[in-house]
Amino acid sequence: TWSEWWTYEGISGPQYWSLVNNDWLLCAKGKRQSPINIDPRELLYDPNLDKVKVDNHTMNGFLMNTGQHLKFQVATNVSPPMNWVNISGGPLAYKYMITDVYFHFGSTNNQGSDHAVDNITFPLEIQIMGYNTDLYGNVSHALESTNGIAIISLLGQIDKRSNTELDTLLKKVELIKEQGECINVENISIHGLLPNTENYVTYEGSIPFPGCQETVTWMIFNKPVYVNEESLKILREMIREDSINRTSVANNFRPLQMTHSRPVRTNINFSVSYFALSICIVFGVLFGGVFLIYVV
Repeated sequence: TWSEWWTYEGISGPQYWSLVNNDWLLCAKGKRQSPINIDPRELLYDPNLDKVKVDNHTMNGFLMNTGQHLKFQVATNVSPPMNWVNISGGPLAYKYMITDVYFHFGSTNNQGSDHAVDNITFPLEIQIMGYNTDLYGNVSHALESTNGIAIISLLGQIDKRSNTELDTLLKKVELIKEQGECINVENISIHGLLPNTENYVTYEGSIPFPGCQETVTWMIFNKPVYVNEESLKILREMIREDSINRTSVANNFRPLQMTHSRPVRTNINFSVSYFALSICIVFGVLFGGVFLIYVV
């Protein structure tokens, strides 16, 4: 099927996505595509951006090797509505029920994330996707509709300390190294994946893989999720297989897309003092000290 055919390289890679399926034309012609480079110099401070909220209870689902991603798919069909985990607040005017979590990662420690900050990329990006249940009856409808999708993005930083909830998930990857393999996972806390921060960057963009629908509100948290080298090694051993080759799932990131003058907002209030110097070096204000940002 088309959903299985596309990849991140070669003749089925990003530059060809729009050529093989007419439903994917936005991948080439869209003006609000994702991912993007987040330029700290272009951020717009918005004092009206509230804290992003994620319900703090556990869920069950399926962890799978799709060949394109490591994916955690929430078992929304078996859980009663009171157990659904929603994203709300922040730039969102509606509630978005979490349905999937996608993992993007690189074969080396300096690449892997979809998004970049000041043209720096990272070894891991976790994308937590939900759809607008206030307006739409299912994910398919929401994907094609205004305000349909919300995605929280967590950028990964290598550290000896590692997020406990992330460790729980990644240890199970040993059981699904081959494409198409899937296991049940219970009592996962999406809230537990989140770093301890209320700050983030937000913009209007797209699904970062086919069909590239431009119905996504992105929220990229300013602190990293910590992952250790051992967990990254397990991820990099995941296999994608076709009729010819067996290759690693790693490097499953899309090239950066043009912003086309889209506003990129933040609730981080940069002090005037940062800009009093001709050149300031700002540590830790954006993305928890992961980035070194020069402001001219």
